[in-house]
This record gives sequence, structure tokens and C-alpha cells, in this order.
Amino acid sequence: MSKHLQRASLRVVNLSGHALDNSIRIPDEDFDDGEYSPTQDNKEPLEEQWNEQQVFLTRKLTPLRGRTLGFLESSSTFRLRFYGFLSHPWTEPLILCLIILTACVLISQASHSVLLPSDQSMPTSLKGFFFAWEDYVLFGLFTLFTFEAIARICVSGFLLDPEVPISAFFVNEPSSRAHIRNPSQPTFFSRALRSDQTPSDVISLPFRLNIDNARDKVYRNMPYLRQSWGRIDFIAILSFWLSFALAMAGVERGSHHVAAFRAMTVLRIARLLAITSGTTTIMQSLKIARPLLTNVAYFVVFAAVLFSIIGIQSFKGSFRRNCYLQPTLGENQTQISQSCGGYIDPGTLNVSPYLQLDGTSASAAKGYICPLGQVCQEGDNPNNGIQSFDNIYYAALQVVVVTSANGWSSIMYSIIDAEFFISCFYFIVCILVLNIWLINLFVAVITNSFSAIRADTQKSAFGAAPLGLVVEEQEEGWSDGKHISQSNSLKEFYTHTRWCWVFLALTSLVVQATASADMSDMHQQILDKSELALTVAFDIEIIMRIVAELPAWRRFFQHGNNWLDLVLAVGSSVIQIPAIHNSELYPWLTIFQLGRFYRVILEFPRMKPLMASLLTVFGNLYGLVNMTLFLLLVNLLAALVCVELIRGDMNDSIGLNFGQLWNSFLAMYQIFSSENWTNVLYSTAIAEISLGQAVIVIIFLCSWLIFANFIVMQMFIAVIHENFSVAEETKKSKQASDYWVQHHPQRVTHNSWTRKLNPYRWIKADPVRVKVENLPSNLVLPMQKTLVQDYGVVRQHNRNGAGARHLPSKSLTMLQQLFSGTTDSNDVPLADLRQSRRESTAVQKEETERYLDILAKAGNGTDTTENDHDEHSERKAQKADFIIDHPTYDKTFWLFSQEDRLRNMCQKVVKPAGGERLFGAPPSDVAHTLFQLMILLTVLGGIITEGVATPLYRRNYYMEHGMVRGTWFNIAEIALGVPLLVEFIIKIIADGFLFTPNAYVKSIWNILDFIILIGILVNLSFTLIFVSGLTRFIHALKALRALRLVTLIEKMRNTFESLIISGVTRILDAAILAILYLIPFSVWGVNIFAGLMNECNDTSVQGLDDCTNEFVNTIYGTSFGYLAPRAWDNPSPSTTFSFDNFRSSMLILFEIVSLEGWIDVMLASMNITGKNQQPRVDASQINAIFFVIYNLLGGVVILTLFVSIIIGNFSSKTGSAFLTQPQREWIDLQKLIKRQKPSKRPQTRPTQLLRGWCYDRAIHKHGWWTRMMTCFFVVQIIVLMFVPLSFLVSDELIYDFSLIITTMYVVDIAVRFYGVGWRSFRANGWNLFDVVVAGGSFITTLVVRFGYMGFAVEQLQKLFLVSIAFKLVQRTNSLNQLFKTVMASLPVILNLLGLWFILFIFFAIMYMEVFGLTKWYSAETHTQNYQTMGSALVMLAFMSTGEGWNQYMHDFALAYPRCTINTSGLVETDCGSTAWAFSLFIAWNLLSMYIFVNMFTGVVVQNFSYVFQSTGGAKAITREEIRSFKKTWAEYSNPKTGLLEQRRLVPFLGKLNGIFEVRIYPTEYSVPSIVSTCKDLRKIATKAGTKVETTLNPRKVNKVLRKVDFDIIKQRRAVYCRLFHEASIIDSHRKGISFTDMLFLLAHHKLIVDRDALELKDLIVRQGTNKLVSDLVNLDRVRSLLKMISLRRRYLAKREMTLSAQRDIPAIQVDPAPSTPPPLTRDITSPRSDHGRLDNSPSSPTPSPRTLGPSPELNAWDHSFRSSLQRSRRTSDVSMLSADMGHGYWRDSSLDIGDQEGIVSSMQRSIWGGTLSASEI
Repeated sequence: MSKHLQRASLRVVNLSGHALDNSIRIPDEDFDDGEYSPTQDNKEPLEEQWNEQQVFLTRKLTPLRGRTLGFLESSSTFRLRFYGFLSHPWTEPLILCLIILTACVLISQASHSVLLPSDQSMPTSLKGFFFAWEDYVLFGLFTLFTFEAIARICVSGFLLDPEVPISAFFVNEPSSRAHIRNPSQPTFFSRALRSDQTPSDVISLPFRLNIDNARDKVYRNMPYLRQSWGRIDFIAILSFWLSFALAMAGVERGSHHVAAFRAMTVLRIARLLAITSGTTTIMQSLKIARPLLTNVAYFVVFAAVLFSIIGIQSFKGSFRRNCYLQPTLGENQTQISQSCGGYIDPGTLNVSPYLQLDGTSASAAKGYICPLGQVCQEGDNPNNGIQSFDNIYYAALQVVVVTSANGWSSIMYSIIDAEFFISCFYFIVCILVLNIWLINLFVAVITNSFSAIRADTQKSAFGAAPLGLVVEEQEEGWSDGKHISQSNSLKEFYTHTRWCWVFLALTSLVVQATASADMSDMHQQILDKSELALTVAFDIEIIMRIVAELPAWRRFFQHGNNWLDLVLAVGSSVIQIPAIHNSELYPWLTIFQLGRFYRVILEFPRMKPLMASLLTVFGNLYGLVNMTLFLLLVNLLAALVCVELIRGDMNDSIGLNFGQLWNSFLAMYQIFSSENWTNVLYSTAIAEISLGQAVIVIIFLCSWLIFANFIVMQMFIAVIHENFSVAEETKKSKQASDYWVQHHPQRVTHNSWTRKLNPYRWIKADPVRVKVENLPSNLVLPMQKTLVQDYGVVRQHNRNGAGARHLPSKSLTMLQQLFSGTTDSNDVPLADLRQSRRESTAVQKEETERYLDILAKAGNGTDTTENDHDEHSERKAQKADFIIDHPTYDKTFWLFSQEDRLRNMCQKVVKPAGGERLFGAPPSDVAHTLFQLMILLTVLGGIITEGVATPLYRRNYYMEHGMVRGTWFNIAEIALGVPLLVEFIIKIIADGFLFTPNAYVKSIWNILDFIILIGILVNLSFTLIFVSGLTRFIHALKALRALRLVTLIEKMRNTFESLIISGVTRILDAAILAILYLIPFSVWGVNIFAGLMNECNDTSVQGLDDCTNEFVNTIYGTSFGYLAPRAWDNPSPSTTFSFDNFRSSMLILFEIVSLEGWIDVMLASMNITGKNQQPRVDASQINAIFFVIYNLLGGVVILTLFVSIIIGNFSSKTGSAFLTQPQREWIDLQKLIKRQKPSKRPQTRPTQLLRGWCYDRAIHKHGWWTRMMTCFFVVQIIVLMFVPLSFLVSDELIYDFSLIITTMYVVDIAVRFYGVGWRSFRANGWNLFDVVVAGGSFITTLVVRFGYMGFAVEQLQKLFLVSIAFKLVQRTNSLNQLFKTVMASLPVILNLLGLWFILFIFFAIMYMEVFGLTKWYSAETHTQNYQTMGSALVMLAFMSTGEGWNQYMHDFALAYPRCTINTSGLVETDCGSTAWAFSLFIAWNLLSMYIFVNMFTGVVVQNFSYVFQSTGGAKAITREEIRSFKKTWAEYSNPKTGLLEQRRLVPFLGKLNGIFEVRIYPTEYSVPSIVSTCKDLRKIATKAGTKVETTLNPRKVNKVLRKVDFDIIKQRRAVYCRLFHEASIIDSHRKGISFTDMLFLLAHHKLIVDRDALELKDLIVRQGTNKLVSDLVNLDRVRSLLKMISLRRRYLAKREMTLSAQRDIPAIQVDPAPSTPPPLTRDITSPRSDHGRLDNSPSSPTPSPRTLGPSPELNAWDHSFRSSLQRSRRTSDVSMLSADMGHGYWRDSSLDIGDQEGIVSSMQRSIWGGTLSASEI
């Protein structure tokens, strides 16, 4: 049997059920290739390990387990035979062949086109199953599949494990807990289905082939439905037999269709998705990411349901209202596709409200007012009632459409016309929240999960190819390590003529690009001859290159470009054969000639790095090819399902009608791209309404959109982003280099243009100053520093501090942060820490304080800071020297010196450019902030003026008042422009313009301000001189005011710089790549479609010859016909396009690369019937291949390339690109910790009965009261969802029910408020949310129920009621975690939104000024135009998602003679501008759609921490753990300050449990636990009776103590000691430790490894802290030792004195320094002296003298003590100290205080060791 067939069968058939279910991948190559290494005791090759006979014998020797189906024993002959059949080596390959045959039969069956005849409205009913040969084959195949399924069920069981009896279903096991079950306890199903269980501590990873694990799965005979593929197979087989039964009964295709079961039979071939190892890997990667994707999907669904409820409450019935054209000539009333809210009454000519379904008028008119002759009335909803917000199902469908960001603009404008203009905010917010924000969570999950897979496995998540494959190019003339001399004249000739061949490749493309639809025969002949000559030339080149390599001709085929050039040359030669050249296939084959263009790209210097980046993006193409294959396979599977479900139900008038497989494939691919996918959705749903399958079709198509567009499309981003990521091993080196650059800035070697042009560099200086040439070098710099200080240089932080004290209120502080940002730093230098501790009162430990003082002085951080300060001071000194050398250099305009009062006043108002001022006045915080506020108000005023005085307003104003200059808007623009000019003058007076130290032009933001100012001045000047403004450009300059918001606001500046400026180079590279990609496709499109897409506007003609004269055209139905001339022109479904020449071809391909309009172009190509022939629907469906290829490579790859580049730019700028996974986990854990706040609940339960009850209800998060309230909230949400069914009940009843719910809500708030008190209540943000929502709901419901029924009050009531749904977020752990994660990225998103909104305003003003008076054309309406600021902003909003931007671009390119040109003034012209239209629309498309929208993706991906919370250190921090910590904190912290005081630190640490537990001994080894475990109860008979006595069993105690792992206890003690001392360090001013600091402290010691998790800059700081903690721990150990020795000496001295007094023995005085050792005597006072006596070695040091006196206190600084401490254990027992240490401490096991050598080394390493050494000297 073939090895490849065996591997494929193992992947696809998988009888043992292990390949996908257990993360095992069957490789395509042997194990000995380096992909898998067997164990040392198993060295057989792969063929031997997977030998068929061995596997068969292994399975035979394995007995079957248990009983399957309740009656088949393991010894059953029937079951054993089935087992033998399934174990046969040929079974799996046979089943694989049957699955492939099934796929072929289904494809053959689906290839026949079946459509609904045009003269029928319903398909013909059919009875029976067998109508073609495919039906018979499928019947046989599924019979075999059924037999296989039965065999597998008999062998392995159906659902239950074979060892679990069926009676287990009917036996109730007693539960140990009545209410709460420990999640670790197995349930019945987990025990019954235990064959699929995985140990909790085992993380299943892909790409690790574990044969033992796989065979274990085979041994255990996993039940059939416990396998993923088994469940899918069961559904497919069961569905087939159900469809067979329905077909035979005539029900499947009767009056109603039941084709769902037939469609699900296609799932049998879904196993082919695992046909290759690459697709298998992708599926497994998706399976690993599935839990996270599911959680994100829950959150997105929750948000979508909220928007659906809001849509129901706000827009119910809005789609029903349309304008109806009243009959005038006896025709029927004609419905116009125009939503409305009122009409003009023909009798009174007043506005009347719309007519309801019952014929009565509504309460008020709103929205669009139908003109005279039309009536606004309610009817059916669009698309046969499917498009509406009338119930939760239809509303959810509309939310899905809006979320897809395709087709939503038409819905929004319909609602605007039916309701109010403010309704657009609903859709814009829905797009922002769902599409731009939450849907990008899928990108974040896939990207981060696949990156984690890559990091864990060192394999790509999209295939088995190893990462970082680099093929080293061999040196020329070397092959396999052998030198081959290939220097010949032919090779040298080719080397010198290489540029000629590149030029010929360019010539080939240029020649073909000259082709057009109307070129002459001579031009065609020139093209043919030129192509033939070029083909021959490139053939000669290939032959020359091969001959040049002789005799080593094989070297030619070792390079990929040689292979590519050979294929292109052979292909180009073959297509020159006349039979092929003259065929219809030739235009398609010109791709061989166009492929030569890649050689041109590689020759340009700028293109080489671009192509290198391209290769970096695509890597080795393995992952991209696998992803493309997976997409095509999944799309094919979905197409087959749709063919079986829909085929034959639609007629041929619809292009994508699912009539056959290719058509269905294109339809599903269209939904994948999301372009106009609602056309497919509504057309199929409308066709299936009468057949009863509309719901199934809608659900399937929406599910396919969600999976394909939201999941599969994002996987392309992940596969490209995978190649951008930095290798894990290089990240830390990159961090080190960045850290070095930041802390050791290099001097700039290049000079700026202002420095090069500075005339003072060439002027000889002649200052009067001190000559320092002869002074020592070390004195020059200090003198310069002093010189700088003498001239008033003040340190910047001192200025800020001084200025901040003058701020009178918080408002100015907020404004200062708005304009200048926050300059405060959270970093506290060690010296400051030392200083603060020195200033602290109540010093308790003088030694520790002294140690901190010494350590702070000796720290490296101080030296580094001082060095940085020296470098900074040196630069300032050099700058000051230059200024002093050239006195006029620092005089602005050579007039204003630094002592000038006017200049000083100006300097106080503005900040300098290019750094701080060395001389002059520093900027005043108050004056600068107020001046910036004035400029901000000026800019806002100018924007408001532009928004009011639009071109349309100005035209009407001039028509009414005449062409006057003194209009109010001109005066306002001048008044609002003068402050900007004044600001410029102040800045240049303060610091100069060009050649000064802080010149105006030294800031990029000043340059931008200057450009804006020039533009405004030009606009104002020309507007005053020429009232009309002359040109559009003059008016467009008004938009520059909006850009001042970027330069004014600090966050906008930072965002603009970090996201736009820093990544502009790579973005331009991607744009160039896209353009280069367009060029060959544009030429290819001309070759294929030139002149073939033209059509006649009269669809009844056959071709160009008939397209003459006039025809009767109608607009609304068949009424109001009029004559129109026939025209043969390019198609215009939405915008006019063609492939008739290179320019038009490149334009349309550029438009559709944004995925907008490509379906219209593809459908036009599919309708081609021939040149000069009228198109026919689906006449040439094969032409769609061109657009599928172009869209797949362009619309998918190019767009995702932009996303990946922007994600890479953002991550590089923020530094996250160089973070390792543990570092990212730590950052995410920090975010989680910072979000936590301590609980403010009372420490003790109130004693009052009622308040105590309320307190219990408030603090029990899972009590009955909380559950009851949650049920109320859920019921309220359900009522809001199904409010359209209110016709069953009255509105009053619904209002009463809502009033009851809100009343209970208010009662719940009152209970919690009364229980915990105001202080605790207000500390929780959710409680404040409850007060607002509950109060608002209660009040508005009362008003609506019993009072005023106004629109505003009603909408406000609905908003409050819908807001109740957010309570479910609070009470659901998964939603709460995701909500907090999403909110964590909110600040960055708001900054980006602010910058985006400024860009909106800028382009809106520009669009208004340029196109505000342009005549409407095909797409413009009264709401879709650029006449007002609001409509322009909304237009820009939906164009940002790619909606119809190209159609509007062509509309506003309107030119004469289709418009009016009035030379008297621009205000009278209604023409557009081709140049402005193409420039503005393409610029907005690139900036907004390609860059900004993708920036949101980058922001969400980089700020998404949920992935790492589930995989990193935070995975164990559940809400219950946090709540337990908060409870412990509330118990021990100071209720007034909220801090944990040091005196309560020890009991606090002892109370912690769970992940934060830091006790030295675990709970089971605590004294109370040991006592309770080791107690013995003994009955003792007494006179009073039997008494039970409790005694401690020593045996049990010893047994328990023997289980203690003392190594672990030592580690726990070390953690505890370090934690305690670090907590003492961060105890600020002895007041206590904050909640967040304690969490961070516990995280450092319990959750992370500092070396892995911290960045280098943080690690350096942390190492300093760790060193301090280590020294304090060592100090504490030394002090403990000294204290123990002292106390022991006191005890021994006291005991000796007591014994001496009893025996009346006089005290013996010993000389302090005997010259010779005294004779050895026995110390009778030393315990264990008999066991510890040692001889004194002659080489040992002189023993320390023993001093007996009244004060035996040990002097720590005594040299003799240090000598005795460092002495070995061989000491004399003459000395009391030596006796004490030698006998009492070192040898007494009862006094074990740790590692004795460690204590000595600790003393030597500590600060005390140094002090002792100093005392010796």
C-alpha cells in the first residue's frame, strides 16, 4: 500500500478517532527527517513503527472493553469480527476512496444546471429518489457508510463508554452537597463519557505526534459520538436516510421543500478538509482557538442582541412607510422605493403625517416628506417583509447586515427618511462597536492564539513547515563544497547584457499595454510580431543561460528564478503556435508573457527591499498556500450544501441562482467577501418563502458570512502577520539594544537643514569670555555648567513644579494636560525613597535606615542618572557657548534680546521649539494654558462657521443680499483667523523664526501650523478681493482650520505621530506593492475583455446592429413610458467601467481591490456573449475565474497586507512587537490588577435585624436574592425582545409589567444601599449605574404609563429599559471579563477616534467647498450629498467602510455638457471636477478605509489581553479569587485610609488563600489541622460514668510529619520572608501598603518569574529591589542569629550563676587575652558537653576569651566575635561562645534556624559584613 495513501487515510478516515480530537498530526515525511525523534529505546523507522501487521497484531492482542449497546460483550463473535474488519490495514484506504468517490459524484450531480422555468412560479413537485445515475451511486455509497457506522458503533459503543452500563441513566447517586457542587467533582455524564476526558494538567498542543497516546485511544475504543468526525458522519448518514424517506414519500420536493436533510448529506465529504497535512494543521489550530472564539462570539452576540432590541424599540414599522405615486391616467397606484414620514396634502398644501395600515393618520410627520402628487403610507416591508425591525428575528438580521459593513448604508438612509436624521447615530455606533471594535476581537484571538501556537511548537499554525527557513545562497562557482570553474565568455556576455533582457521584459509589458478595444488591424499585427520577436529573444536567453552553465547544467535548476523564467519562456513559446494563438484561449494565456514583469521590479533599487518585504510577508508561501486551499475547500463544501438546498428554486433572471455548482461557488465566495452579499441573501430568501425554507436559508447564509468573513478572512491576516513577528530568541536582544539607545543617546551625526544654512556657523566669533584653553580638562565642563546657570538656566522639572503651584483650580490642570500632556512620572528614584524614609517619623529600626541610606548612595541608578545629567548639561553648555560667541544669534529679528520685556512676555505665553530655552523667561503654565484655550476656541469657532456658511448657504445669501464682501461669515472668518496670525507673531518674537536657538521651524508642528496659517490667509485674501473666491482650491483651504486640532491637543499629536508618521514608509511600500500588482492584471484584463462588455440600454435587442433608433423606457413599473434613444455603451450597474484600454482597466481594478463593486464587474463578464452582442445572464460563467483570482490575491492578500503592516507598525511603536509571551502576560496581568479596587463594605455585619438582612442580601453575590433579581432582568429583556407581539396584550399591561420590574430594581438598590451604607455603596461603579438606570426607568415608565406620551420621553424610557441588559454583564463571569478586557483598550481607541474625527471634519469641509453645489447624478439624494456638514460627515462615515465610494467618485466627476458652467462666478456653477473627484475620493479611501479602519484592528489586537489571561499567569485569578482577596483585605486594612498597616501585615499574609496563599506551612500541615487529624478518643471509666478523653497520637503525628516536604517548606519560607521585607520597603512613610501595591507584590512572588516576565528596563529596577530585599533578608537572618546567641548566652550565664550560688562556688575570672591556651577542661554548664567535646587543633586560631560578668551582651563589632563566627567547628570548649556555638547551636537539632553556612555567607554578603571588615581594619 502506498505510503501517501496510508497517511491520507489516517488523516481523513481516522477509524481510531485520534488525529484531530487529540491534537495529533500525521506528518507527510518520515520521522527521521528531524520533525519527530523517537525515544531512545525505540529506534525503528517510521515504516516499522506503523507497519500494518504490527498495528493489526497489536489491535488483535488488545481485548475489547465492556459492553456496547447493552448486549454486545467484549467476547462477542459479532463484535470481534467487526473489530477485525475495522482493524484491517486496507479498511481506512478503502473508506478514503469511497469518500473521494462520494465527493466526485456530488460534484457531478451539482454540475447540471437546474433552474426554475420562467413561466412557473413554483417548482414542479417530484416523488421518488432515483432520477439519475448519481442517485444510485449515492445510495450504494451511503449504504456502505451505514455499514461502517454500525461496525464502529458495535465495536466502540454509541454514546456511553463500553464499561458504563445503560442502567446508569436510571440510577440517582446521592449527592454530598445539596446546593453547590465542586467543579472538580465528576458529574454523571463526565463519568459515563470518560473516554473523551483529558487530564486537567495536560495541555494538548498540535504537531506533536505521540504514538503511545494514539494507540491508547484505539485500545479504549472511543464511542462513536464522542469523536468530532463521528458526530459529523452520524449527522450526514442519518440525514441521507431521512432525505431518502422523504423523497420516496414525495414530501421532500412537494408543495413545500424539505431539502435541509439532503444538504446535510454533503457533510460526509467534510473529512476531505483533512486531506493534506496543511489543512489538517489549520483545522487543529482553529480547534485550539475555539474556546476563545466561542467566548468572544458570546460577547459579540450579546452586543448584537442589545442593538437588535434598540432597533425594535426605535424603528419598529419604519420600513413599512413608502411614497406612493397617485394615479393620474387611470393606472394603479405605484410604490416608489423612497421611505418617508409624511406627505404634502394636495388640498391644504400642508405637511400631513403618514397613513397607517388602517388608513388613519399618524400622530406627527417626520423624516422625508413626499412631494405633491405622492402619498406616504404604510405597506409591506421591503424584500417580501424580510427587511425590517418589526421583531427580534428580523432586527437581528439587520444587525448582522450592519455588522458586515456592507449594505448598511441603504438601511441607514431608509431609516433617516422614515424617522429623523439623528437615527444615523444608531448605525454609526453599531458599526463602531460591532464591526470596528468587537469583530476585531476575532482578529485578536486568531492572531494571538496562532502566535502562541507558533511560539509553543516552533511550527507554523498554518502548516508543518518549520519557521525561519533561510536558504543560504552559495557563492558563485561553488557547488556542494566543491569549486567549479565556470568563467566563460558566454556567461560574461550574459552578465554584461543583463540590463538588455530586463529592458526587453519591460518592453513586453509596455507593448501589450498599448492594446485597446478599438485598435486597428495594423496595431494588432504590430503587437503580434513584437510578441513573437520578444518570445524568440527570451528563448535565446534561456538557452544561453543553460549553455553558460555547461557542463554543470544541473546548477541552472537549483535557483527558483531560473525555473520561473524557463516556465515563462516555454509557455510564451507554446502560445505562439497558430492554433493556440488564434483561439479564444490565447488572451488568457498571455499571463506567461506578463509574468516577465517581475524581473523589472527586482532591478530597481527601491523595489529590491520592497520585494524582500514581500517575501518576508509570504514567508515560504507554505502557510499562504495552505490557507488558500483551506478557503477553497470550505467554500466548495458550502457551495455543495447550497446546491442541494436551493437548486431549482430560482429562475434564470438572477445571475447567482445556485443552479449549478460553479454558480453556487461564486455566490458563496461573494458572501465570503461580503460585497453585496445581501443581494444573494434576499434573492434566495424570497424564492424560498413560498417553499417554507426561507428561515433555514437565511440562517445558513448568515452563519456562512460570520464564519467565512469574520473567521476565515481574519486567518489570512494571521498567516501574513505570522511572518512579521519577531523571533522569540531575538526579542530580548532587541530590548537590550533599545534600552542602550534610550539610556545612552548618541550624538546626531547629521545636521539638519536649518543648521546647514545657519549663517552664524560661518561668522567669526569675537566674544569676551574667560580663556579656558589652558585650564585642566576636568574644569571646563563645570565652568560651562556654572556659566549656563548664571544666565538663568533652571531645571525644567523645577519650573513645572513652581508653575503648578500657581494653578488656581483643577480646570486649568485638566486644560494643561489637554494641551501639554501629563509630565508626572510614577518612577521614584532610590535616592528619593531613601530621602523620604529619612524624613519619616517614628524610626523603629535604625540599622535598616542606615542600610537604606548606604545602599541608595551606592546604587547604580544614581550614577546613571548623574551621567545622563552630565551629558545633558554638556550639550546645554555647548549650546550656551555658541550663543555667547554670537550675541546676535539669540536676538529675534536682531531686535529683541533675552532682556526685552516684550519678548519675555511672549515667552511666557508659548513654549519653545527644539527643546527648553537656555536663556530668557520660562513659559508660564497659566498663561500658556489660557492662550492655548483661546486658540482652541478660535479653531472651533472657525469650524462652526464653516459648518453653517456652506457653499449652498452662501449662494442663497448672495442671491438675497447681492455679492457683498461684508457678510457676517466673512467677518467671522477674519476675526477667527487673526488670533492664529497673532499666535504666529508671538512665537517668532519669543523664539525667532529661522536662525535662532529655538527657532519656529525647528518643530514639525510649527511647520504644520505655518502651512495652515498661509492657507487661511490666502483664503481670506482672495475671498475679500474676489467675492466668489475664483477657484475650488481657494475655498478648499478653509478645511485647514480643522488640522489645528491635531497640533493643539497633545494626545492627538502623539497618536498622529505614533500611528501615521512612524509607519508612513511601510504603508507607502504596501501601496506601491498594490500598484505594481495592478499593472499586469490591468494588461491581462484588457487582453481578455477589451470590447466585449458593451451593451445596449434596450435589453430587447440582440446586438450592436439592432441598437439603433428609439425605444419606450419606463421608470416605475410599466407606467409613464417615454421615448429614449438606444445607446451602445459600457455597462453601468453602479458605476461605468470597461476594459477597453489600460487606463480604464487599471482604474476599475483599483476600485474593486477595495472589494467594492467587484461583483457587478464579475457579473458583467459572466454575461458576455461575444463582441458586439447583447449580454445574456450567465452566458460565460467561466470568465468569473479572472475576478476570483484577482480578488483572492488582491482583495484578500493586499488588504490583509495593509492590516498586518499597520499591526506591525503599531506593535513596533509601542514596543509590543519585541515582547516575549511571558512579558505580554505580565502586561496583561498588570492591566487586570490595576482594574481591581478594594471592597468598601463594612468590616462587621450590622447588628440591627433589618439592616443585617439587607447586608446579607448585598454581599452574597450568588444568593437567592441576587438570582431572583437576575431572573427579573432576564424577563425584562425577553419582554423588550418580543414587544412586537404586543397586539396579544395591551400596551398598558406591558407598561405595568415594566413598572413592576423597575420597582423591584429600585427596591434592590434600596436594600443594598441600606445594607452596606453610602460609603461602600458609592465605591462600586455598578451601583452608580444602577441608580441612574433604575431611577430613570422608574420615572420615565411612570410618566409614560400615567402621564405625557411624548416622543423624547418614550425614547428615553426605552433607552433606560434596554440599559438594564448590562446587568447581565456584571453577573456573568465570562461577559464581565470580556467587558473589562474590551474597556481596557477604550482609551487608545478614543484617542484614535478623536484623530479620525478631526480627519472627518477636514475632509467634510473640503468636500462641501468643492462639491457643495455640484448637480446630483445617479446616487445622490436629498440626504446623500455634500451640501451640509451633517450629510457630508455621514457620507464620509459609510464610505470609510468602502460602501459605494467609487460610484460617488464618478458622479462628482460630472463635466460639461451634463452641467452648467457660469463664468461670472463659481457660485453659479453646478459642475463637478474630475481631478478633484479622483483626488479626494481616492485619498479618503486610502486614508480612512485602508489606514484608519485597519489601525483600529491593530489597536484592538495589541490591547486584547483576554487571550493571555486565559493562558498566562492570570489564568488562575478568577473573580472568586479576587473577591476572597478583597474580603481579606477589608478585614485587615485600615478602614479610614484604605491601607494595610505593617503591624497587621503578618496576620493578613496568614489569612490569604488560593492563588495568593503565602503561608509557610500549607493548611493541612498547620498545628490545628495536625491536632485534629491525630487525635485519639479514649473512653475512661470514672465513678461518675464513662468519660471521653482526647489524646494526641504520636504515631499519627510522626506519620503526618513524615509527609512534609521540607524542601518545599524551605522555598515557601523564602518566599514569605522576601514578601514580608519587600512589603516593609514599599510601606510609604510607615502609613501602610495600598491595595494595588499588595496585588503587584503578590504577583511578583506568586504568579510570574521576574527574569522572564519583565522587560529589561523594568528588570533592572526590579533587580535593584531584589538586591535590597535579599540584603534585608540576610540582615534579618544575621540579626536573628545574633539575638539568639545573645539570649542563649544570657540564659547560660544566668543558669551558671544560679548553679554557682547553689553550690557556693566562687566565680572564676579569666584573663581577657591569654598568651597560651589554657588546659582543656570540661565545661559542666554546657549541654551535651560529653558529645560535643573536640580537641583543639594546633593550626586553629586562638580561641576567643570567655568573659563572665554582669553584662554578657555580645558586641557585634568585636573582632574576636567575628573571628569566632568565621571559625570552623573545631573550636575549643574553653570559650563560652565557642561552647555555645559548637555545642549549643550548631549541634542542637532542636534549634534549627536554617542553613548554617547560608547564615554565615549572608552575614558576609550583607552590609554588616562590610562593616565588620571595616572594624577589623
